[in-house]
Amino acid sequence: MPTATEPRVRPVAPAAVAGESDAVALEARGSGPRLEMLYTLALAVTGWVVGIAKLGDNSFFWHLRTGRLILQQGIPHTDPYSFTAHGAPWVAQSWLAEVWYGLLDLIGGGAAIRLFGAVLGATIAVVTFRLALRIVGDRVRALALAMGAFACLAVMWSPRPLVIAVLLFLALVWIVECPDTWLGRHELVAVPVVLWIWATVHGTFELGLAYLALHLVGRFADGAPPWKGRERRIVLATAIASVVVFANPYGSALILFPVQLLSRGHILSHVVEWKSPDFRTLPGQMLALWLVAVLCVLARTRHRVSRRDLVVTIPFVLLSLWAMRNIALVGFATLPVVARALVPAPSARLSSQPDDARSARGLGVAFIAGVVAVMVVFAAQAFREPAFAMSTQPVQAMQAVEQAGLLGHRV
Repeated sequence: MPTATEPRVRPVAPAAVAGESDAVALEARGSGPRLEMLYTLALAVTGWVVGIAKLGDNSFFWHLRTGRLILQQGIPHTDPYSFTAHGAPWVAQSWLAEVWYGLLDLIGGGAAIRLFGAVLGATIAVVTFRLALRIVGDRVRALALAMGAFACLAVMWSPRPLVIAVLLFLALVWIVECPDTWLGRHELVAVPVVLWIWATVHGTFELGLAYLALHLVGRFADGAPPWKGRERRIVLATAIASVVVFANPYGSALILFPVQLLSRGHILSHVVEWKSPDFRTLPGQMLALWLVAVLCVLARTRHRVSRRDLVVTIPFVLLSLWAMRNIALVGFATLPVVARALVPAPSARLSSQPDDARSARGLGVAFIAGVVAVMVVFAAQAFREPAFAMSTQPVQAMQAVEQAGLLGHRV
């Protein structure tokens, strides 16, 4: 089966894919769940636990407050918050995500938002594993890759629109990398829908457009021109998406917002997430581990690394070194590249599968029950305990403002 990133004249690893089909057939004869399913569930519970964390990010509180404001008064077009620029033209760049936060808060309070975070985390983790598995064709290698890529996001986790954007970026990568799936076969619809939602959720949608452009440039360098075959359809899908994203409450102002933000580098230089990673911190160390793994795999692979993969990898690595916020994306942008480099020999894959299938029969049901139990326990805890972690917030100062009768007034 040809992949999305190699010339059609030389598929990457058709034998590995055939080996995976044979292995799945062997497992299907067993009575228990396949190890593939158990690994998927393991990733799901990992994402669930990461995503259900308490809500304590001050930026998230701003998004939640804006969501409540939109539900009460409609989408704002002037600054409703600041003193120095009150009433100035203003863009709620993540307005759709903020409306969603507001609705969840209205329905179930902070616990509902935490539950949404858990579902989001589980979905990202599962899709990451399934994407890696489709490419590398080996469960253990796919699990290691998925855990590494997801860890780059986990150390940056915050229930902000950026996390929703990560899922949308992952969907875009899936469309490009998996042309034989439903999303991959319907790219003319899927790409515009994904990018429209992304544009109304977070400013990183422009990185989605950049990813598509890099993919097409790389494929052209590999001998697949953008006016033929699937590359032509991706070009058309990108063109449609570039028009559709302007259908929003702010028009071009929403689309130009990220560009205008980047033009204020003197301000962003004081924002932690816009600074280069500090390799003495956990996010910086996780990035370093992932980049070292990528470099080692590409240096030692028995497969030729395509020009396309290099064209996509290098810019996203540089972006992660430029701003810490991009650490959340780099793992998912480079995962398919590393997975292709790790495709094993077909004989090695086939020889290991029957033993895996037999071992899954006895442990499968108990493992599934354990996964469900963990998810239920964490969900129940989210509804029992306070949803917000306020220890780092100026609660006492705001209480003093409220007691003085100044809350809601410009001072």
